[in-house]
Amino acid sequence: MKLAFVLLVAVAVVSTTLAKTVPSGKRGGLPMELLSAMFGDFPMPKMSEAPKRNPRTVEDRFTSRVNHFDPQNRDTFEFKYFMNDEYYRPGGPLFVIVGGHHRIDRAIYFMEDGHFRDVAALQGAFLATNEHRYFGDSSPTPDYSSENLRFLRTEQALFDLIEWIDYLKREVMGDPNARVILHGFSYGGALASWARQRFPNIIDGAWVSSATVRATVNFEEFTEDFGNTIRIKGSDECYNSIFRAFHTAENLLDAGRTDTVSRIFNTCDPIDADSELQVQLFLHLMVLSLEISMFEDFNIENVARVCDMLTDDQYDTPMEALAAYLQDRYDDIRDCFDLSFENFISILGDESLDAVQNQQYGLRQLNYHICTEFGYFQTAASPYQPFGSKVTYDLFLEECAAVFGDWLSADVLYDGVRLTNFHFGATDPRITNVLYTNGGIDPFRHVSITEYTNLLANARVTPAAFYTEDIRAISGMDSEEMLETKHMVEEYILTWLGSPISPFRK
Repeated sequence: MKLAFVLLVAVAVVSTTLAKTVPSGKRGGLPMELLSAMFGDFPMPKMSEAPKRNPRTVEDRFTSRVNHFDPQNRDTFEFKYFMNDEYYRPGGPLFVIVGGHHRIDRAIYFMEDGHFRDVAALQGAFLATNEHRYFGDSSPTPDYSSENLRFLRTEQALFDLIEWIDYLKREVMGDPNARVILHGFSYGGALASWARQRFPNIIDGAWVSSATVRATVNFEEFTEDFGNTIRIKGSDECYNSIFRAFHTAENLLDAGRTDTVSRIFNTCDPIDADSELQVQLFLHLMVLSLEISMFEDFNIENVARVCDMLTDDQYDTPMEALAAYLQDRYDDIRDCFDLSFENFISILGDESLDAVQNQQYGLRQLNYHICTEFGYFQTAASPYQPFGSKVTYDLFLEECAAVFGDWLSADVLYDGVRLTNFHFGATDPRITNVLYTNGGIDPFRHVSITEYTNLLANARVTPAAFYTEDIRAISGMDSEEMLETKHMVEEYILTWLGSPISPFRK
């Protein structure tokens, strides 16, 4: 899901404000933030002005193989990276922020702020971050056709990372024996942990936050956790109101009252109750709209603000309150709620590199990677959530095939998920020198590692913390538990650099 607002307010300081919709002149167009959310990405926080970049942060490009596993294919491409030697002392380590499913803009933040940067400064480290192949300005192919996306594989990205790190140590730092510490969040965190797993001779340790290491097709835990967060940060009344709104809409559709639902939610065309895909898309987009609103700017306190509007007694029913809220939120960018599956697919079907949904949001690329290796489809399969019961992974399977071709069947998707877990070990990677950190109300902890018995690796969950909240710099706003997490991070990194600590610390 896109609970990936993953960065917190801090990251906001580094990202650019992205357009909400694909320019098309269609006043019923789907907001880009909803499409981005559907495939596991959170929109960046809004910024009043562009952040000032540290003058010591230098941009460069590295030449890598398009296909690392075919000796007959000598094609190469360049990916973007940034480096900063402001804190580097000769003989110091290399600290790398591993790029994930996003433009490099997000990761630059960690070179100029955040807890990892602060530890790097103390240790005299050289800092660097890379842009993942196929994202931002780092494409290995002239377009994003299904054929050209075949090189978007986790294994390929790992070899990009390792060969670049070797280059930095030898050619830039001039120290081939420099120790290497990785850091990443979400998928980037998973990559960092897998790099340590596969290349322990090169990577000395990795701190990963909200690392999505367990692939799964049916990610029903996400909506369960979202519902629990509404209870905790909002109220039982809000949870019950949302429950009634979604179930009322489903019951009306089942009863053939599509005109009522279409009118209240202001859909561009009447909802076709006989089309399971359209009904599921309608319901799922409403869930994502609430998600984005409640976690906007990485501020989980927005849940209470949204709940106040959804429980306002000026509305006769919870469904009317929900519809009014959604219409008000998107009133400036659309005249009606577009539920056309065809229009939805057409946005994801654009294969051009410079399409805003690809260049800025990485939607087509992200979607391909999700459909072939990871899944993470947020369904309503669990009875312990308030968002109805109709959204199944069939919606996502149909979308994968419609965008990339009939070859991408359910069998291909399930096999991709199985192989990801088989290759990397899911929640039992038999790994050393990795610290997994998660928040107690972060839904992605369900696909991360929250307990680990290997004495050479550890996992910690910070109570009441949200998605990647622990990556921010230490501040006076941190709880005692959060401070404990951040101090643990520093101590483990020191251990990997050569200063032992007790492996029994939890």
